[in-house]
Amino acid sequence: MTNANTTPDPITVRAFEEEHSLDRIIGRRLTAIREQSMMTVDELAVLTGLPADCLQEHERAEIPLPLTRIRRIAAALDTDAVALMSRLLFPGS
Repeated sequence: MTNANTTPDPITVRAFEEEHSLDRIIGRRLTAIREQSMMTVDELAVLTGLPADCLQEHERAEIPLPLTRIRRIAAALDTDAVALMSRLLFPGS
């Protein structure tokens, strides 16, 4: 039986929030979209002009993904920023 007044463990809450942050979700989906495009990080780096390690940091949610880079990534994936953001935020739509 669970006590409804139990305070959640702050470490567990923090871990959950980090795992479900928008940056983490976008990073995972960016990886999936890149892989669906049959592209390596190095290939995407060449097409975007962004360093491969920077793209990897975005995919791992170590740094946020600014709109300027979303536009460059979208162009490299032969789409536009709105379509890419839709795929990042609403997969399967």
